[in-house]
Amino acid sequence: MPSRTSDPRTAAWLKGILPCVSAAVFGLPLLGAVTNALAEGHPARLPVEAFAGLPRVASVKFSPSGKYFAVLRNQGGQTVLITQAVSGVDAHAVVTTDNSEYFINWFEWVSDERLLAGIRFAHSRGRVESGETRLIAVNRDGTGESQELIKPKAPDSIFGGDHLSQLQDRVIAYLPDDPKHVLIELDKRLPNTPNVYLLDVYTGTQTLVQTNPGSGASIRTIRHWMADRQGRVRVGIGGRPPMTRVIVRPTGSDEWQELAEFDSIKERGIVPLGFDYNPDILYIRAMHEGRWAIFKLDLGKPEMPRELVAADPDNDLAGQLIYARWLRSVVGVSYAENELRTRYWDKQAQRIQARVNEALPGRRNVIVSSSDDGRRHVVVSGTSSQATQYYIFDREHDRVVKLAETYPDLRADAMSAPESVAFRARDGLELHGYWTVPKGRDPRELPMVVFPHGGPWARDTESFNLWTQFFASRGWAVLQINFRGSRGYGEEFERAGFQRWGLEMQDDLADGVQWAIQQGFANAGRVCIVGGSYGGYAALMGVARTPDLYRCAVSFAGPTDLRMLVDDQRFYLGLEAAGDARIGRWWSDRDRLNATSPVLQAGKIHRPVLLLHGASDVIVPVAHSRDMVDALKRAGHEAFRYIEMPLADHWLSREPDRVQVFREMEQFLKTYLD
Repeated sequence: MPSRTSDPRTAAWLKGILPCVSAAVFGLPLLGAVTNALAEGHPARLPVEAFAGLPRVASVKFSPSGKYFAVLRNQGGQTVLITQAVSGVDAHAVVTTDNSEYFINWFEWVSDERLLAGIRFAHSRGRVESGETRLIAVNRDGTGESQELIKPKAPDSIFGGDHLSQLQDRVIAYLPDDPKHVLIELDKRLPNTPNVYLLDVYTGTQTLVQTNPGSGASIRTIRHWMADRQGRVRVGIGGRPPMTRVIVRPTGSDEWQELAEFDSIKERGIVPLGFDYNPDILYIRAMHEGRWAIFKLDLGKPEMPRELVAADPDNDLAGQLIYARWLRSVVGVSYAENELRTRYWDKQAQRIQARVNEALPGRRNVIVSSSDDGRRHVVVSGTSSQATQYYIFDREHDRVVKLAETYPDLRADAMSAPESVAFRARDGLELHGYWTVPKGRDPRELPMVVFPHGGPWARDTESFNLWTQFFASRGWAVLQINFRGSRGYGEEFERAGFQRWGLEMQDDLADGVQWAIQQGFANAGRVCIVGGSYGGYAALMGVARTPDLYRCAVSFAGPTDLRMLVDDQRFYLGLEAAGDARIGRWWSDRDRLNATSPVLQAGKIHRPVLLLHGASDVIVPVAHSRDMVDALKRAGHEAFRYIEMPLADHWLSREPDRVQVFREMEQFLKTYLD
């Protein structure tokens, strides 16, 4: 279990935690005076660790008053949660972990004195691998720590005790007028049937405030609750997959009403996002002209009328609401276009964003945390060739101060800026992606890495990407393609990928390679395909389906047997129906699933393959890569290398695992691309 540092190493952690704020914030440069002082003399080829290390700083948040901030910092493979006064003094390392068993998933201030932190770890229940979470509470100075705030009640009768909740960190509301409590959903009585409790963040005492109307697989069962800004439970989302049911409690009523019921496989339906400060107003995401858009509902009126707030004709607005506590209002939404963006509809929020952009021009600047009075804000800032940096913006004194860099060795002048590209697939579908050329190289006839994203229901953006920058730093161009099925381009484009694994989705990648060759960008004889998760699957299918297109393939944590993947999903709530719809049915689609499973196509693979997988992966079990190794051996394939990392998870959360993966990729790709 992560614990508060209590030995002499504490001093080492705190020494130089954030040297940029060793002086008082108010003594630092005026707004607009920030300079971009790039270091000179960096070597042409940065070490692997510069790219593969965990970010120096992973998160920064202000306390409610803005007098303190907390930082999640990585150093030497360890992660520490640090609190510090804005003045640059009174720093404490309050929670640390070596990431061997537990990871800090998130943290949040409850008050200026008390913080909560969610931790995650791999676990198994029966034969089912799963991820578990727990909740830690600790004071700002490191005292008063509760390592497991949620303690299940022991059996005290023939009826037994509490169910041990798998997910114990699902806080649904912080209560600004009650700094000792939060609202949390827990399935203490029945699995996957959470009730809502008022949780004392000091003692762990739980008081039931909302009972689940259903149980088990009932259509009435609520899986997730939502409270308004005053702390009253107002929305429930649940159902029996694939059916989704949304219930709401109108303003001033104790009765629940059904807002929507829909088949989540056949339609997107609606997604409640959160309340405005006005408890009448609920924001939702729903379809508008083929794209996700933002609406608000007036729950104070019997008909609950819907009003369009924001829409984009080309992109889904599928992000999160931005709520400004100092304005007591929802002010905008975040979403992904070519890069991650924010859209404000509140004039005051727009003015603050404009001042930040004036101070940090030519960058993507996003406010991620603010004091309750709106005086101080944490800004994450970066470009497509600059790793994220953290700044403090003081609105009252019009000052901006650099707080920390996530990857200080990766200077913008040594990185490569990706360019947006577009081309048409063989069936005429327009595809978009990104093309990254190594710094200082002639952009013609380059060795190329095709780097398909994971998910596959994710998407690439133009934002800074460690993997692509690493490849480019080694002299290899990178092509990223948002193949059909990727999110952000509307419902029709996303559904075009349903049950098309290894088929048209794979063709989109091959068509992208042909496009790059025809444009004269890529050297046709020096192309490799590299990916993780679904991208790893696509890499293996690439050398099985179009072996003449690629010289090699690298798969990290890639699924190799689609029937196994579909079969495993039946153990997870909601995934069985989604797996059937998106991938296929285990029995009726068996021929197609077998024909598009790399493990059953090993005899067609004649290109060198590097396989990497973590034994602690609960998303794609390591059995997929183990079986692939056996299949390659049976097929007589000798040009492959398999690396299994005993403690690695699906996200490479441990720094040693990340470094090992990058080193193995570098050595492997050098053989076939240099």
